[in-house]
Amino acid sequence: MAKTNTDEIDLSAGMFIRCLPVDDWTTHIQVPFKHLKVITHDPVVLQSGNAKQRPTDVTDEDIELHSLVQRGLELGKKTNIPKYAAYIQRYVTRERAAVLPPIHLWTEHPLSIVQSTHQGALQNFLCVPHGLKLIAIDGETQLASHYHLERSLVGREEERKQHADAYLSAVVHDNRTPLEARQFFYDLNVLGVRVNSAIALSMDTADPLMEVVGRLSEEIPFFRGKVERISRQIKKNSPKVVKLQDLRQFVVNMVHGIAGVQYGTKPAPVDHVDLADLESAARDWLSAYSEAFAEEIADREQCVAAMGSVLAAVGAMGRGILEGPAEDRADRLEELLDSLKKVDWRKGDHWLGTALTKTPQGKYTINGPKQSAYAVFGALSDPASPAYAVVRGEPASPGL
Repeated sequence: MAKTNTDEIDLSAGMFIRCLPVDDWTTHIQVPFKHLKVITHDPVVLQSGNAKQRPTDVTDEDIELHSLVQRGLELGKKTNIPKYAAYIQRYVTRERAAVLPPIHLWTEHPLSIVQSTHQGALQNFLCVPHGLKLIAIDGETQLASHYHLERSLVGREEERKQHADAYLSAVVHDNRTPLEARQFFYDLNVLGVRVNSAIALSMDTADPLMEVVGRLSEEIPFFRGKVERISRQIKKNSPKVVKLQDLRQFVVNMVHGIAGVQYGTKPAPVDHVDLADLESAARDWLSAYSEAFAEEIADREQCVAAMGSVLAAVGAMGRGILEGPAEDRADRLEELLDSLKKVDWRKGDHWLGTALTKTPQGKYTINGPKQSAYAVFGALSDPASPAYAVVRGEPASPGL
């Protein structure tokens, strides 16, 4: 990357973007989206197989270069675009505090930096020649989401202008071969370690359900100081008795029933729910469950009462408490507890096919919520289920 010291900027040479040079091949830029779209293509049009829908300025060479340094926009990456666009919209309209990571852009062509006096100070400007398009080697989903948002805001000119004028951060890698760019893609996407679901949930202050879960974990005496918020698994000698994600699933399932396990750590819709009422009902049900089965919940080694699939099922049982008349809640809660008091929570063969699996060596392994929550829910709440009698140590009803 060559530097030219001059006080003159020749606008016929290309687009000039204020920048901070890092080394001979790397430059940091801050650029509004309306300018970023001049030096990039919408990643959607760079996918192979869309020849008939391609803009005229997208060449076969562009498609080939993109395929060398990027994966396709498909599956989870594709379905994430509208969600990311909605997040960006909240960011640019300042509906909520948000953050966008830098987009890494690449070109094999060398670019130049012009130093020019601007507003009384000597500043650097990166020159991107007219017609040259940079390819995102990291942050492509974000870039595609910006284009998606622009299209979705047609007719809403004030928001569209806010988005067009919003400044974004990018790192430009120029004069690098496609092989080097591919390596950068690997380095940026593989070398980092993603946080586990427990940490991600604990850090999500925008999820209204996490606010509820946070208060429940602190205000219900049994759980205070006993919720594992960091690790995906509770260590053998840990004083913790329940994982944060399992406590959240309990609350999610009070809203959505056992089908709530489909959301996992993803946001669960609660627009139709009175959150204060949900918190009140969840506090009553979780408090009653933890008081009735305190020993079984604390004994994770010998009992299943604190397992994720069991808490998911117990939470789903509480849906009837939430949705029923307020004056009937206490009676409904007692009915559920009376039924659960007959359950044998100890690990054993009576939980096989629901909460547990047995290895050839005779060791019990725990089934995850998505794998077994429906079966556990049937065992705890449905008298028509064969497992209902089994986990209670009763003989199965004839014909079941």
